[in-house]
Amino acid sequence: MAEEERNGVQNVWLLIIALALGLVVVVVYNFHIYRVRQEGRGKTISLLRVNRDIEAGERLADEDLQEQFLPKQYEGSLGNVVRAENKENAVGSVVNQNIEKGRWLHWSHIIGGDTAKPANVIAKGNVAVTVPVDPRMSLGDILSQNDRVNILGLVPVGQQLRTFRIIKGVRVLAIGGEGIRPNKVMEWTPKSKQGSRSYRSITIEVSPDVSIQLANVLTHVSGSCWVELLSSSEARSADFGKISPELKDKAASPSRATGSGAGGTPGGGGGGVVDDFE
Repeated sequence: MAEEERNGVQNVWLLIIALALGLVVVVVYNFHIYRVRQEGRGKTISLLRVNRDIEAGERLADEDLQEQFLPKQYEGSLGNVVRAENKENAVGSVVNQNIEKGRWLHWSHIIGGDTAKPANVIAKGNVAVTVPVDPRMSLGDILSQNDRVNILGLVPVGQQLRTFRIIKGVRVLAIGGEGIRPNKVMEWTPKSKQGSRSYRSITIEVSPDVSIQLANVLTHVSGSCWVELLSSSEARSADFGKISPELKDKAASPSRATGSGAGGTPGGGGGGVVDDFE
């Protein structure tokens, strides 16, 4: 009986020893795995990838970017890619060119440089056109590049002039001849230190077809146009970037009048622009 008790105690101790050894093995194994992962993580980088198609002029939101790990050795072959650790600097930036879904985000997409052309800000398939505007009705410093505006003008209907929103929601590329330098904040320096900024023209982005229609409509406009600034939170509408249906006939052909109120050139109402700013 005593011998059986001794054997039972020995078995318990053997079981405790086995459990202790097993625990040591687990700890050692997990420590080894942790070291391997840490070493592996040191050899990888986390980059930002765009998860939707983004057009030039749009601001990057947090949900537009996803992080992805890849071996650090490939970083050099990818160009000036943005690391995930710099995500805060990328979010809120204006994209200066179209980026397709799945592409790596590069600093050149959001920061201008010697190789970044202003034409890169024009969405593929669109063109930039300049519209003369009345400097007395300019919006001053609240208008900036990448804003969306409505363009208005006085158009004859029968024997009367009526105000029309000629085109809505077009993106502004340049103001008074000063264009976008990709993602560079424009610092306006007025020629006169007194008075608010005014300008005689804005450059907007439209489709090629709308460009022709707009040119035709502007020959019917009496005097210069003016603009309305849309809120940055304004949702895009289906009629953005399209000539008003009420001006369909004017969009089809230019005015026959020249040198009068309608003007022989788009915008009418005067001679050449000597200076875009006043």
